[in-house]
Amino acid sequence: METVLIAILVRNKGHTLPYFLSYLHKLDYPKDRISLWIRSDHNIDDSIDVLEKWLNAYKHLYHSVHSVLERQGSSLRGEEGVAHWPLSRYRHVIPLRESALHTARYMWADYLWVLDCDVFITNPNTLKELVRKKFPIVAPALRSDGLYSNFWCGMSNEFYYMRTEDYGPILNRKKKGCFSVPMVHSSVLIDLRIKATDNLTYDPQTLRGYSGPVDDIITFARSANMSGINMTVCNDEIYGYVMVPLEKDDPIHYDLIQLRNLKLEILIDGPPPEVDPLLEQFVREAHEPPIPVNKTFMINLRRRPDRRTRMLNSFEELRLEVETIDAVDGRQVLEVIISYCKSRETGLDESEHKLKVLEPIYLF
Repeated sequence: METVLIAILVRNKGHTLPYFLSYLHKLDYPKDRISLWIRSDHNIDDSIDVLEKWLNAYKHLYHSVHSVLERQGSSLRGEEGVAHWPLSRYRHVIPLRESALHTARYMWADYLWVLDCDVFITNPNTLKELVRKKFPIVAPALRSDGLYSNFWCGMSNEFYYMRTEDYGPILNRKKKGCFSVPMVHSSVLIDLRIKATDNLTYDPQTLRGYSGPVDDIITFARSANMSGINMTVCNDEIYGYVMVPLEKDDPIHYDLIQLRNLKLEILIDGPPPEVDPLLEQFVREAHEPPIPVNKTFMINLRRRPDRRTRMLNSFEELRLEVETIDAVDGRQVLEVIISYCKSRETGLDESEHKLKVLEPIYLF
């Protein structure tokens, strides 16, 4: 089984970490073939507390753990908020990305998986599937509560995002498979056994001929392109979800609303997100006033318990008290009518049989 170094950068993600780490730990991949590389600094929340508790409980299960968790400092020069990315922030992140890349190469890891901690890999087979595909650089297409994802289908002449006609069909899985794209980020698996990946870099100063912005993911994408390496995104399965990034002036508590919206999105395709009991104390909820309605009803067919469960989980997430009403089942009504018609053909007492066959309808 191939060895994998998973590189994780954490900053002010204490609210997503309980879900991120729980899904990470559920991956169906031998943990003794996984090494973890984790860096966290300049937090104003409990990110490091979450990481320390989880690592103390589980780090012995992994092949190795390389972690540096720094508690000092809360902001970088020029930052105007937790979601602001001045030049100083890129210059802080780029060496960290490079360090993860060099560490993976130095320890002879087969793969480096660069994984952001606002990504929820809900499909436990994701890592196995990505390795099996044997692409030099591959990413699982991640869903969000909007049009945002972890890939681009187009890049402008200035190397920034450009919307194309291909993006929507791939994002919405109207077209399924694996597709060559100019950019993948947030969850990127790199096959380090391929010689050309030696030229990959996040540092624009080391990329000869690069004329783009000081940006880690753009530099990485250009280094892949300039090295003749295709970036691939796969949507053949539902692999996971990604948070929509905050805007520059958004406060950190707005990310809790984004998290709630994403949890509702996850409910569309599967069970509600589960948190390791070890991390339940760190779960945070969005503090919003209740939806201003006097009464909420849900009408549901008894033969669709899957829909009922999904909606009840959604209402719980929204903090809505709901009264459930059993719907009249058209299929059952039709069966009753057919049964009644047959009774008339057999000559049974019409009034008695009518009461008997219509009883299920009256119960609704």
